Amino acid sequence: MQGFKLTTELFFGSQAINHLEGLTYRNVLIVTDGFLESSGMVAKMAQHLPAGARYQTYSDVKPDPSQELVDAGVAVVERVQPDMVIAFGGGSCIDATKAILYFAHEHGMDKPYFLAIPTTAGTGSEVTNFAVITRGENKVVLIDDFLAPDGALLEADFTKTVPAKITADTGLDVLTHAIEAYVSNAATPFTDALAVKAASIVFEDLPVVYRDGLAMRSRARMIEASCSAGIAFTNAGLGINHSLAHALGGRFHVAHGRLNAILLPYVMRFHMSEPKYREPYDRLAHDLGMADADELLARVIELRECLGVENALSDLPQFEPAAFEAELSGIAEAAQHDRCTPSNPRAVSKQDLVNIARDAYCGRR
Repeated sequence: MQGFKLTTELFFGSQAINHLEGLTYRNVLIVTDGFLESSGMVAKMAQHLPAGARYQTYSDVKPDPSQELVDAGVAVVERVQPDMVIAFGGGSCIDATKAILYFAHEHGMDKPYFLAIPTTAGTGSEVTNFAVITRGENKVVLIDDFLAPDGALLEADFTKTVPAKITADTGLDVLTHAIEAYVSNAATPFTDALAVKAASIVFEDLPVVYRDGLAMRSRARMIEASCSAGIAFTNAGLGINHSLAHALGGRFHVAHGRLNAILLPYVMRFHMSEPKYREPYDRLAHDLGMADADELLARVIELRECLGVENALSDLPQFEPAAFEAELSGIAEAAQHDRCTPSNPRAVSKQDLVNIARDAYCGRR
């Protein structure tokens, strides 16, 4: 038997931010990062809080939030005792908030109402039961229905100042979510429909917002695509593209979306080398109006190039050859045991993962 669920209530469309004004919560904690607070975007969002509500911020979130950052946030939420927590930011802010509330609950605190407001169109974290935090050199994936926000507010206006490079990274993360969800061994017709819609929007609208951050129709479509892909992979799972990105990101500290984008063609080629595992890529290509998996792969590579994404890991300054080789065995082992790997369409050995990572490092096709 298969199932499909969405536990997060969505609020989206024109002036979605006005939904805040009708809420009844009065003691609000906003979890965000320093830039969003200092830029005035937090204050802009908070203007829409209910009359009489007071808010405090925990604005120490950094990319790839660490266990230590989460623990500090747990202390804040236990002190404030909010009746609503708003995660305001990109995937790191939302994931950090999820982990903070998860561990605070383990300490015995009741979960407050949890609203996620994404400011990037990428992770889909506002609707997922996933969170990724960093412990030492490893990224740890938490998966629990408790992590899913109670509500998600999609307001494209908050994404329009995102720099072009981050727009590319987060948008290609959406594409990776959609493709991995579609080819997952746990995919269903419902997750396929969401994945196809998300991928179609990315191919059409991501180049538009990369060139023009004020193209608001495309901005709105991208944030909705991100959410759709998030719902798809919450129900279908992901695969080794994400497993390798987690392992690499924890060691080399490169943006998650960029790692996914660089890895994607190499992971696709690995699967497409066997007819049985090529088949879902052919189906996805047909659903997107393409001839076959080869055209889909070519379109992925063309999109990466259009967005200025490197072809190989070795093109990134963080990847010094000796350091990469020294870490390669540990990267493959971490990826093999990552919680995204079981839903990969094809069983993988540690050596398979070594080979894929090395191909992605060297740029071998």
